[in-house]
Amino acid sequence: MTTAVETAPTRRSLRLRARRARRLLAAAVACLILGLVPLTGVLIVQGVNSSNAAAQAERQEHAMERWTPAEQRHALAQARAYNKALTASEQHAIGSITDPETGAADFAAKADKDYWHTLKGAQGVMGTIRIPRIGVTLPIRHGSDETALANGAGHLYGTSLPVGGKSTHTVITAHRGVPDKELFTRLDELHKGDVFYLTVAGRTIAYKVFRIMQVDPQDTSHVRIRKGEDLATLLTCTPYGVNTQRLLVTGRRAAMPDDVPKPEDAPKDIKPLWVGTGVGATVALLGCVTIPRGQRCRPARHLR
Repeated sequence: MTTAVETAPTRRSLRLRARRARRLLAAAVACLILGLVPLTGVLIVQGVNSSNAAAQAERQEHAMERWTPAEQRHALAQARAYNKALTASEQHAIGSITDPETGAADFAAKADKDYWHTLKGAQGVMGTIRIPRIGVTLPIRHGSDETALANGAGHLYGTSLPVGGKSTHTVITAHRGVPDKELFTRLDELHKGDVFYLTVAGRTIAYKVFRIMQVDPQDTSHVRIRKGEDLATLLTCTPYGVNTQRLLVTGRRAAMPDDVPKPEDAPKDIKPLWVGTGVGATVALLGCVTIPRGQRCRPARHLR
């Protein structure tokens, strides 16, 4: 009798404890899911904006492909002539320059009419950049002011236009850490040997990364032209959210398809696949552990 009397309350208390534990777990899971909702929303918005930017870049490429061969040759010849003159000028103005008399920003860039009219496409787009490793496809606009960087990448004034050639060094810049746009946020994931592509006037050229470094914002020594070299640098702010330094990812011109693959054959970004798989697995696991025991699926019994 004593054993029976002691066993019943013990079982009831165990059931109560189990019920409380399940409730606490369900509450914790609900909080976790509510926390994931904003993050998921940000990822969705970033994905939509990335798709829109890529679509705009591709439309620009198609528009330039419809230029006649003579028009494409003329645009490239103008850009090369501009680059030659830039090299001879020893790049006296790089980036945002201020007029000492009026204080107007980008004074030198705005005064350079040849710059703004060379490679001028629809909506000011001069070309596109593709970075397959991190899933980036963006239009490139003249200059690096907010107008250029709001929805894509900009070309840093005072550096070579992105058409390649000996003794050229083009710099493409974009924001990092913008809540609703990815842009160059993942630029720090690139490694030596990765490839990025520039498409201008119906022609695509490739660059293989050989140098990654951080510099002070005023340091322009690593984005200057090197005699005889064909270079391209991707530039953004770093560290993430602090933005006191500049991240430079520099590539050297590479031949396609001998040295590097064509854009469509380059290694692709697999991070979205892993993120999607991880979120799906997490939600499924949380669902399993929070379903009351009596409601869990059981194997069907054979009819007798």
